[in-house]
Amino acid sequence: MRDVIDILAGAGFTVGVSLALGSLLLRALRIRLHRFETALFAFIAGSGLLSLLVTLLCLTGTARKGVFLWTGAAAIAAAVWRGHANRIRRRTLPALPLDWLVPVALLLTALFIYYFFNAMAPEVSPDGSGYHLGNVARILRHHGFDWSFHSMYAYLSAGAEMLYLFAFAFGRHSAAAMVHFAFLCALPLLMICYGRRFGLGKASLFAALLMFGSPVVAKDGVSAYNDLVVVTVIYAVFYLLQVWDETQESNILILIGLLSGYAYAVKYTAVLTLPFAWAWLKWRHRLNWSAFAQVTIPALVLIAPWVLRNWIWLGNPVAPFANAWFPNPFYHPGMERIYVDTLKHYQGIKHWWQIPLELTLRGGLVGGVFNPALLMLPLSLLALRVTQGRRLLLTALVFAAPAWMNTGSRFLIPAAPFAATALGIGLEAIPGALPLVVAFTGLLAWPPVVSAYCDSGTWRIGEFPIDAALRKEQVDHYILKYQPDYGLKRALDLYVSPNEKVFSFAGRPDAYLDRDIVVSYESTLGNLVNDILWAPQAHPPDFRQRFRFLPVDVRAVRVTNNSTSDNFWTVAEMRVFSQEKEVPRAGDWRVSASPNPWEAPLAFDNSYGTRWSTWQAMRPRAHLEIEFPRTTRIDTVVLECEPAWDAKLQVDVRLPSGRWVPLTDSGELEKVGPPEGMRRAAARDVRLLGIRYLLVNEGDFVYEDFNKYARFWGITQLTEVNGTHFYRID
Repeated sequence: MRDVIDILAGAGFTVGVSLALGSLLLRALRIRLHRFETALFAFIAGSGLLSLLVTLLCLTGTARKGVFLWTGAAAIAAAVWRGHANRIRRRTLPALPLDWLVPVALLLTALFIYYFFNAMAPEVSPDGSGYHLGNVARILRHHGFDWSFHSMYAYLSAGAEMLYLFAFAFGRHSAAAMVHFAFLCALPLLMICYGRRFGLGKASLFAALLMFGSPVVAKDGVSAYNDLVVVTVIYAVFYLLQVWDETQESNILILIGLLSGYAYAVKYTAVLTLPFAWAWLKWRHRLNWSAFAQVTIPALVLIAPWVLRNWIWLGNPVAPFANAWFPNPFYHPGMERIYVDTLKHYQGIKHWWQIPLELTLRGGLVGGVFNPALLMLPLSLLALRVTQGRRLLLTALVFAAPAWMNTGSRFLIPAAPFAATALGIGLEAIPGALPLVVAFTGLLAWPPVVSAYCDSGTWRIGEFPIDAALRKEQVDHYILKYQPDYGLKRALDLYVSPNEKVFSFAGRPDAYLDRDIVVSYESTLGNLVNDILWAPQAHPPDFRQRFRFLPVDVRAVRVTNNSTSDNFWTVAEMRVFSQEKEVPRAGDWRVSASPNPWEAPLAFDNSYGTRWSTWQAMRPRAHLEIEFPRTTRIDTVVLECEPAWDAKLQVDVRLPSGRWVPLTDSGELEKVGPPEGMRRAAARDVRLLGIRYLLVNEGDFVYEDFNKYARFWGITQLTEVNGTHFYRID
């Protein structure tokens, strides 16, 4: 029972502090809102302020439970004092018809109860138990950002995770999920308020039910993701822009700017929120310098900590993206391209007309399903007859744009409430249609019914885990049902010291494993370890490319590529010769490369397990270079490599005069076979990178070779859990 109290206290305290900070902000800005609107906007805006505050504590290394407790208590005390000292009478919104309000409220309440216990259950969602709360747990252990930990998911803006960190300190994983659940509940209430204020009562009730009853929205909202924070903040900005249209209160622009910046702080895909606000003001002929500043400056206050953090920490303000524009040693541009290309292509879909069916009925190929009522979305075009309908549809199109870069259905969640309300307006124009569709929507929203029409593997709420939520079911047992890798925890705690790293080809539930796991695709270190372990089978350097020329005295030599290709250029070893003898490598050689200069030494380390790579598409003038400390005579350059067939290479030298001269582009390619001892060399190189432990699934490329030639690799299996093998490099 103590765990349940901690969960509710952690989530409730976070929501309470958000409400307190928001109420102080609204009072300071003297924004006139209706009674229920005030509570919702206080929570949303206050959560942005709390997120900013926790971010600053993380930047200064003071993110501790005690600091959270006293800071939150002070905020609540200040809000209570201000509330008693200066009571404000607020008007109520226009009432909704009871014959509509009561049945929809009953449906929403029934779904709320079902969702509540799912949010209370131990967090087992893939990303929630992975990087979302994995980062939160790591930050809490370090009392701030862990600057030595490099993973693409640690670089993303984490405005929602700052709220989860606050709750996590008191109630752990489920408290964080409950905070996200609070936003899932706030969104339909905000949509209903919008309908009451702007004369769309019935349409907004339908849209609220459609959103709350969409399986992917529900499952996302009861997990420690961030999509419901994003959509709620975006909807709040849209709402406030129309309130500002009515009232022309300049202070509303400050709140709009604050929330626009908060949207970016929560998720990069919400970057469109601030330009959307600017465009709205321009369209309404109100974008003067004063309005621009009132919106932009508060937005930058919320955006700046994340941009500056990444710029100072990584040299890339928008990491983990745009690495070709902001080269850095922490994430390769080529890996970014592979990652983005993977996300933006539908897997298993052969015809465009399958997409609407996947999004509304099946869900297995798009990672989740909306309510089947959205199949009637073409009827939303009837909403074009009214001003609000046109605004809603245009806004839906704007915030659907990020889904072009990611085919997961949850990336359409920010657009869904606008499209749903427009659909409600369209259905209202058809006599008798809206009540029938409301009943249809409510029936198909009920989680046990969802299983009747969606694919079996669709991400959705699949049970009513009341025993797990109340902690009557053993937590470890529940987590293991959904996250088999949780079984690795005991072995990791036993064998791996807290300051050591573990390599894995796949992501793991970091939120429950208190060790830093280097994942193959999440960083340059992960890429390098993956490349080394694959080397003996996938790309042994079994060719030599030899460039001969007349003896020449040089101060530097480089091999340059002159072709364009989407493939990478790689070199295991670069050697220079004079009169058939290799010029001995020396510590005072200066080796460099472009691109990826940080890994140039890998082509000069006398190891066939490692190799230098451009780690991005080949472009002209890419090169690998040696600068000698003194004039050196050479007549041959040899590249030991897996051939880059698309590359057109030439050797250039820098003469003692300082002038670069091209010598030859004619290389002799010779197959020499793979070097001996590559497995042991690869294992040694991985250990030299500071990694002694490996997690390998039975489906991973290297598993069969590990299993067959463990002695040649020099590895020992420590344990096996649900098809994952835990190895130590001896």
